[in-house]
Amino acid sequence: MIYGEEALEEAATNLESFYRYFERFHKVTRQRYFNLPAPTSRTAGEFDPAGQTLLVEMHRLRQSFLEKMDDDFNTGGALADLFDMVRELNKFANEKNLDRFAQLSPLDADYAAQLKALYADPDVQLLVRATTVLRELANLLGLFRQTPAKRGGAGEGIVPKVMELLIELRAEARGRKDFATGDKIRNRLAEIGVTLEDRKGGATEWRMGAGS
Repeated sequence: MIYGEEALEEAATNLESFYRYFERFHKVTRQRYFNLPAPTSRTAGEFDPAGQTLLVEMHRLRQSFLEKMDDDFNTGGALADLFDMVRELNKFANEKNLDRFAQLSPLDADYAAQLKALYADPDVQLLVRATTVLRELANLLGLFRQTPAKRGGAGEGIVPKVMELLIELRAEARGRKDFATGDKIRNRLAEIGVTLEDRKGGATEWRMGAGS
């Protein structure tokens, strides 16, 4: 679980690692992550890894993710599993040298034949299948559902999602009476100009700007 201060900062910062992978995935496969069809139910998402090392690991992480979501919506731990998935996908792409497909150009005389070979490549097909698992689970957290309108800005909806996760992590920490971690989250956010406001009934709202 990612309750520590350093881990929380890393979680917010490393969201960019997802977008870097999405760009790499597009260059390698000529498919867009945001266009991948994803299962919409736990049963529909079940699959047999069939002994494929990458799929075995993705299957394990999927089970871990779902177990954590069953455990009182442990979104912090579930998000950590998504980070691990991206690392596995990048590791596989590196091991199989899949970036070689990113070098294909429409200017090549045999471009059509090269594309056909790309789509038929078993390692590329495996990468697409494994990435679909990431898309399924990210959708469950409400992350990366649509192509961002603008990278690096609030328009892509990432800032609100990060804030939701941080607020949930703070609530989980306070529920365990770990008030030190809860205070760290609030104080660190205040340092960067984000104010948390606890409302009656247990809800917490956030806004940019110093609090009163």
